[in-house]
This record gives sequence, C-alpha cells and structure tokens, in this order.
Amino acid sequence: MKILVANRTLSLLAGSETYMLTLATELVNLGHEVSAYGTELGFIATQLEAIGVKCFDKIETEGQKQIAPFDPYLKPKAGNFDVIICAHHEVTKYLHQQLPEVPIIGIVHGILHKSPEGKIWPEHPVTDFDVKYVAASEEIQRKLKDDHNLESVIIRNFFNLDKFKKEGELRAKPEIFLVNSNYWGPQDEITKIIKEVANNYGAQVHGVGAHFQPSYEMEAIIKDVDVVFGMGRSVLEGACMGKLAVIHGRWGTGGVLTPRSYERLKLTNFSGREFDPNADTKLEPANQIIENIDAVYNQETVDAIYEIIEKHHNVATAAKQFVEIAQSLI
Repeated sequence: MKILVANRTLSLLAGSETYMLTLATELVNLGHEVSAYGTELGFIATQLEAIGVKCFDKIETEGQKQIAPFDPYLKPKAGNFDVIICAHHEVTKYLHQQLPEVPIIGIVHGILHKSPEGKIWPEHPVTDFDVKYVAASEEIQRKLKDDHNLESVIIRNFFNLDKFKKEGELRAKPEIFLVNSNYWGPQDEITKIIKEVANNYGAQVHGVGAHFQPSYEMEAIIKDVDVVFGMGRSVLEGACMGKLAVIHGRWGTGGVLTPRSYERLKLTNFSGREFDPNADTKLEPANQIIENIDAVYNQETVDAIYEIIEKHHNVATAAKQFVEIAQSLI
C-alpha cells in the first residue's frame, strides 16, 4: 500500500512524533511505500528520510496537483495514496481538504479536546467527515463516544522492541533513577518528590526531556538506570527495557507498574489519572512511593511486565492492526 502518515510536527522529540516515526519505520519494514506530512519538518523528518520515507510540509492540489516535497527531486501527484494515518485536528482537516478521496485513520492520544475557554485542542476529533478513529486507551475511547458519539478501536502505545531492548537484570538495589518527561523540569514539585525517593536509596537522579536534556538515543540512557519515572510513552520505554516503571507526573502518581496495576493504569494510558472522572488524582508523598517500590523491586516484577509489553505494546503487532484497518477502508 501507499501510505501517508501525518502529524502536527515532524520535528520534536515528543510523544506523537516518536509514535509516528516508530509506526512509519515498521510499515516500511512490512514492505509498504510510506510518505509523511507535518506542518513543521526537522529531526523526525530527517530520521524518516534516512529510511526512505519522503517528508512534506505542504500539499498543493492546484495546477498539476502536485505535492511540494521536503526532497525537491521527488514530486508524487496528490491523491497517490491508498490511506492516510494521521493525528491532530487541523492536520486531519487539511489532508481531507487536499485529498478528499483518500480514507483516513485518525489517532487520538489524549483527552484534552477543548480548553476551558472553548479553544479546540489538537486532539479534538473531526466530526464533519468520516474518519476511522484509533484511541490509545479506554479513557479516550469513552470520551470519543460520550462527547462526540464516535466509535473507535483501541491500539495502545507501541515500541520497537529491537531498539528498546530488555537486557540484563535489576541491580540488588536501585542506584540510578531516571526522570523521563517533556512536561516538567528539575525544580518542579514532581521532581523534588523523586529526589526524596532517590535519597532514601542513596541513588542518583538523572533527567531527560525538553526541560532537562533532550535525547533521541533514549535506549542508551535507560540501559544504565534502575527505575524510570514518567507517564505515557516515556515510562513505558523503561518497562520495555526491563526497568521498574513508576507512573508519576503532572496528572498525579499512578504508582509502580506491575501486572496487577497494569489493568488499572492502561485505562488512562499510564497517565496517573483515575479512570473514574470523579476520583481525585494527586501526587503521592515520597514515603508512599518508597513503600510501593520496596514491595515490588525485583526481577519477577519487571519480567512479568515485559511479557505484557511484548503482547500489547509491540509495534510489530500494532502496525499489522493499522494495515488491517486500512485494508477494510480501501
């Protein structure tokens, strides 16, 4: 198939950007002809171009109906795609306007569909034409149905398990804690709690992300740590590599990821929110987090979680699900 993947940007080292990069890479591996669109090109576009994915920041349908490409030597005609896989409200509307005959699979990563002032956020679904929606969690699926009467299929956050590879075993006690987030920095209360936890073990705290030090080579950083704090994709990267994962961030403390807690935490995409919208979500104090870590810091916990990751968060499986959905639309 000829597939166009699209995202608001192809530049930032952030969740939806790395999601699209991971998906596009696997679709190429499966033998599909993949192109990519974003309103802003940059680092992610460079990575995509390196594997043969042509990237565009503009689609024109005037005159010869050609796409203005990132690579000026290739100009495929507009509409030369079998399916579009995209995220974000304005991107979805723009691509449908330019390529109205091409079916769209829309991905919704989050629950912020409108600001308190009524401003439409990028995750707001499009409702004025047909889109086959994919939700990252039950929470998102429920919101799409309750607020917009839209049906959706759940495909959970996925990862390249050859890149984020599980190696070695946990140390006898944690020596290095990693804060993996683009949403807060070293001086935020969220991080201060983590430092208190680390001090209990005499451990170091490292930080990576927009307000620390951004890095594409996350696997090289994670391999040396014992416990990863974060939410969503960032915390699951640690679980992929056999580290103890703790959901803790701007939405509250979800706690340590174990086979038992997984069933609860998956409902809200490992964000720290409660699935019950009326329940309080809050940051737990350091002593409570320490108690929770002490109870499950062992190889059995991370091995059991890795089995779940292989089954439910492997891009090899997710990409095939997207292909099956695409084939049903064509």
